[in-house]
Amino acid sequence: MFMRPALLLLAGLLASGCAVTSTGDSPDADATAQSATALVVVERSTGPGDVTREAVVARFLRSRLGVLDEQALRIAGLAQDLPAPGTCTMPDEAVPSVSTRSLELLDVGPLAFEGPQSRALLLPRAMPDPAGLVSGVFYSSRSADAFAPGARLSLRATGGSDLEAFTVSVNAPLDFNDVRATVSASTLEVTWEAPALDARDQIYVDILAPRLVARCTVDLPRDVSPESGRFAVPASVLANVADEGQVAVHRVHREAFRAKGVEPGEVRFDVARILPFRR
Repeated sequence: MFMRPALLLLAGLLASGCAVTSTGDSPDADATAQSATALVVVERSTGPGDVTREAVVARFLRSRLGVLDEQALRIAGLAQDLPAPGTCTMPDEAVPSVSTRSLELLDVGPLAFEGPQSRALLLPRAMPDPAGLVSGVFYSSRSADAFAPGARLSLRATGGSDLEAFTVSVNAPLDFNDVRATVSASTLEVTWEAPALDARDQIYVDILAPRLVARCTVDLPRDVSPESGRFAVPASVLANVADEGQVAVHRVHREAFRAKGVEPGEVRFDVARILPFRR
């Protein structure tokens, strides 16, 4: 589950104008075509046994065809594959088509993701790509202390061969409280407390046994602040778990940013609590 190869589709940016498209002879065409899309993904999972794992991945990318869409982001390894709110998908239902579009991953020099009591350093590494679809560098780090919940964080790029130095600030989300899984003969109900849940945040649930059995996105009410949540795993999903498994409750929080040469940019936090269950 942790840092899946198909990592975190940039749905929020796509919905809000993530596509970077050349507009032919318009005055801003060259500048638009040269803009980079940036995504920094910070993942933290806790449990079972209160074991915490953290990782940070960053991509700065540009399409050689001048457009960044869902397939382009997937080629770069940025797919999240969340089903529609209130629905679940099985792994074989979410297999996407693959494009032959080529992408350029940009060098911004060493990256530092820093907070009051945390620091993760990400160094540029050459992107392996036998198919010849992706060229450039990628950034990743496994850190035991990537961020403190609720902290104000800085993303600092020293500048590289493709983009200039920049510094942006974002807010980390608070962690879950009191996550519980209640099991009966044919039902699994998950409850949680998610303090300061943002209206743009998402919560999704993974059922693992031990591999991913299903992923369900919770349909959160948007007219109130639903800090206390509850989700009943469909019986059709639970039927695919023989005796025991794990349920991972994820909170996804997005922080948009802009910097010189970067539009749009996003830091995405995915905070998870993992609980075992037995039928």
